[in-house]
Amino acid sequence: MELTLATVFALLSAANWWLAWRPIWLRASVAGVLFFVFTMLLLRTSGMPAAPAFDSDVRIAFWQQGLISLWWLIGARLVVGVLHLTLWSKRESSQAKLGSDLTAGLIYITAVLAIVNFVFNLPVRALLATSGIIAIVLALALQNTLADVFAGIAVGIEHPYTVGDRIWVDGSIEGVIVQVNWRSIRVRTDANDIATIPNSLIAKSRVINRSKPSTRRDDSVQLSCESSVRPDIVMDLLRQAAMLTSKILTEPAASSALIRIGARFNTYDIYFSVAHTDHLGGAKSTLLMQVLRQFHYHSIRASTPGMISTPIGPMTASTGMVETLPPDVLLSELVLFRDLSPKQRADLAKRMTKRRLDPTTTLVSQGNVQTILFIIASGVLEGSRSINGRSHVVGRLGPGDYFGEISLLTGAPNAGTIMALTPCVVFELRKEDLEPLMTAEPSLAQAFDASMRRNQAFLARDAAAAVTTSPGPPAQFLAQIRAFFKA
Repeated sequence: MELTLATVFALLSAANWWLAWRPIWLRASVAGVLFFVFTMLLLRTSGMPAAPAFDSDVRIAFWQQGLISLWWLIGARLVVGVLHLTLWSKRESSQAKLGSDLTAGLIYITAVLAIVNFVFNLPVRALLATSGIIAIVLALALQNTLADVFAGIAVGIEHPYTVGDRIWVDGSIEGVIVQVNWRSIRVRTDANDIATIPNSLIAKSRVINRSKPSTRRDDSVQLSCESSVRPDIVMDLLRQAAMLTSKILTEPAASSALIRIGARFNTYDIYFSVAHTDHLGGAKSTLLMQVLRQFHYHSIRASTPGMISTPIGPMTASTGMVETLPPDVLLSELVLFRDLSPKQRADLAKRMTKRRLDPTTTLVSQGNVQTILFIIASGVLEGSRSINGRSHVVGRLGPGDYFGEISLLTGAPNAGTIMALTPCVVFELRKEDLEPLMTAEPSLAQAFDASMRRNQAFLARDAAAAVTTSPGPPAQFLAQIRAFFKA
């Protein structure tokens, strides 16, 4: 009767782990209770599992051997489960996997050796000696694989990277780790390929973790311009170009430096930071376009670094640059006035009023009505809006940008505040200066209307985004969706 009960509790204990139901702490508690009852029944029927007393009946003795063998295996499983619950459950799976698998393997091997020695009374020493010879043969045959395994164990202990980290490996392999296992790691490269790198190879290579201590990336761009332009002016324009690149972080602020002087061209570096590696390519491209934009609106000629390798000669006195483009040329650069004739643009340029702004000067205040078209000739301005008592930055404007057409056409209050971040030069065109030309040229009115509609749509999207609560991290957003459908 007691053997039957012991068998029932042994099967219940095994089924409890096999079903793998959640939560794990409750499953471990139930397993502990079942194992305790199973142990008590086994002690009454067969004695200590390490020194069992078998019945004289062969069939009952075989039954007892099976139960004691199950006791050792179920006990090993319980120990592994408790270790997982107490030591490994709060660690990242990619970090704990190798160590936990190795420890679990050693526990199960110990349980099997105990069964061989105590249950079946076989000489363990002879078995270990024989298995030692086999292990040596296997080690020689699997030398490279074992090197990968032990390197993987070392990596699992050190935790230099985890699944989801972006790493660079010596040999120009860069990407996001998608799997870490006993033998290798798998990296999804930027070309959307999967690179498999053996642990023994990565242990000998230089590895840079782009995700630690943060995902921020620092980089630089090198370019050259004619040496006749004062370096301090060039470096200021380079910083302004970085300020107009949305993906470049404001903290730490971008900086520039003169790194080489030549007879014809000087070379400069722009140092900047982005929030993530994924932004790096786009930030570089936009930054270079903004640099060209700054140079264009100040008549500075850029070049490639290879053009500066001549000896330093006498410097020319001319700066080779202008403060701003002439007003009529500035108008020809704007899409609003491209369809006008040169004479019409020249006449309109004579009506433009030039304004200089110091940093932190407010050009336009939210809520005021100003029927003026503002055209930026140089410098950087920042637009911000206050919605429901919360102020946020909308964007930045630089040379060649314009604003104010919504108020000019509709008389509506200004949707935001525009403030100068650097010394700026701005040209103004008032409504009365534009009205005769818009009446005479229907294409000009159409261009203003299209520009106004684009900006109104942008402001509407910005207002909607400003009043919408951020969903938070992906896991939190997913939880909100589930909660919504359960309600």
